[in-house]
Formats: sequence, C-alpha cells, structure tokens
Amino acid sequence: MKANKVFWGIGSILVLGIFLVVAGCASMKGATAGEKGIIPYTTKVCSSAKITKVNSFMKKYKGAPRFHVAVGIKNISSQPKRYRLHIFLPNGVSSGGLYPRKGKPPVVKPGKVLVQTYPMYYSKLPEKFELVVTELPQK
Repeated sequence: MKANKVFWGIGSILVLGIFLVVAGCASMKGATAGEKGIIPYTTKVCSSAKITKVNSFMKKYKGAPRFHVAVGIKNISSQPKRYRLHIFLPNGVSSGGLYPRKGKPPVVKPGKVLVQTYPMYYSKLPEKFELVVTELPQK
C-alpha cells in the first residue's frame, strides 16, 4: 500500500512537471539566445510589417556592459513604409527608434528587410521583453 502511494506521488510530480514545461513553451511568442540562455519575447506588429530577426545580447556601451536587441523588420506591403519600433522591458526600461533612421526618402522598400541594433540602459539580461512595431503615416 505504501509503495502504491509513492508510485502515484512520483507519477503526479512527473505529470505536473511535463505540464509546466509544455505550458511554458506554448506561452512563448518567440525566443532569442542570450548569454545565459533563452529570453522570451512577445510582439505586436502592424499588418504591413513582419519581424524576421530578433537577437539579444550583452555588449559594452558607453563604458559598461549593456543589454542590446537587434531586430529585423521586413516590409510585406506593396508600398514603401517607415516604421517605429518600441522595446519594453518588464521593469519600465524602454528603447526603440525609427526604421530606417534616415534616408531620402526614409522608407523600407517593399520586400526588403532592415536590421538595426538598439542598446538599452540595462546592465543585465531581462526575464523577457516586448517588441511593438507601428507604421508611420506617409507625408
């Protein structure tokens, strides 16, 4: 009888562990390799863009190691577009900028991918982050 309780206890723990691993992987929208492993991220992307690359890493910036995010955005529409990227960390730190930063005209042509890297004033790898891509109105 005692062995039966131990068997069911161990079996329950294993099933719970497998469930937690599957549920955790299913909730990740994406992941990128960092210095210490996988950093999950979520995305909100406008209909004319597609995120093609996300890479996060630690790199020296202005004298100290800082968290960096490299993001590739592809224009999937038939018109040239300009985008704004926001990067949000859970503790309130944020960064981002325009895609492309400059140009004449400053647009991403249809079907083209542009990759830009953004440093963040954050000295460790975060638990997760969020990427938000919005389309800017044409002038």
